Amino acid sequence: SVPGLPALLLWLFWRAWKAEDPEQRRRAWRWFWLAFAGFLFLLFVPTVPRPWLMGTAFFRWWLEYLSVRVAYREGSALSPGQYLYLLMPHGLYPFSGACAGIGQMREIFPRMRIAAAPVGFKVPIIRQLMAWINCVGADQASLNAALKAGDSVCLFPGGIAEMMRTDGNTERILLRSRKGFVRTAIEHGTPIVPIYVFGQSVLWSHLQLPAWVERLSRWLRLSIILPYGRFGLLVPHKRSLLYAVGKPIPCGTDVEATHGAVIDAVRELYDFYKSVYGWQDRKLSIE
Repeated sequence: SVPGLPALLLWLFWRAWKAEDPEQRRRAWRWFWLAFAGFLFLLFVPTVPRPWLMGTAFFRWWLEYLSVRVAYREGSALSPGQYLYLLMPHGLYPFSGACAGIGQMREIFPRMRIAAAPVGFKVPIIRQLMAWINCVGADQASLNAALKAGDSVCLFPGGIAEMMRTDGNTERILLRSRKGFVRTAIEHGTPIVPIYVFGQSVLWSHLQLPAWVERLSRWLRLSIILPYGRFGLLVPHKRSLLYAVGKPIPCGTDVEATHGAVIDAVRELYDFYKSVYGWQDRKLSIE
């Protein structure tokens, strides 16, 4: 929606400006102002969570389309409680996070709020979808407020930088330099649960861009990518998603020790389930 809606408005404006016939010009301007009003509505009208909508057939269909499965490293579902989930990898779009907030997945991750870049709450259509699944801003103040309210929070630790490094041949995640989530978990006494989503990194393909584009994206806090999916569209490829849920990691008080335990857990989780998913020859690079 980032380029699509402004591009549509520009096209409608150009069409109205160039129209020669008075009647055609009136109709063209009418369509432009109608589209412009709709754009403003999507941009500024307050949004609210809509859990009933996330349980409708349309959203359940996405789980079926991607053949979503869940596996627990402990062999059984997590005990009820508050957790700080780490969802990996980010992929070109964090679609695994969206899927975790719809249909029956809401019962697997109850009261989980998915952290998203604040800029997403300012983008028409995207902001509506994020509000409907009750996303929370990825800024520290919003995360603290959600955890204090008793909600679980889901983070994509790799962020935009990891998105830019998505590789069709290798799993690449950014985790070694990411320690902020550990400090947050320690501050709130919240166990950390790593989740590796097999298939997330291959839902879309993209054209490789120069390294400076990644730096620009991080500076703008906005992803700059050229993705394509099924049939060359933005529809994700039909790939199954396997959510491998790790064991809860007590946060303790030592940031380095907890961070090291998370990295070890992610590696073990990937190695344990990669053959189950059919990726026994696909390597994981933790950077």
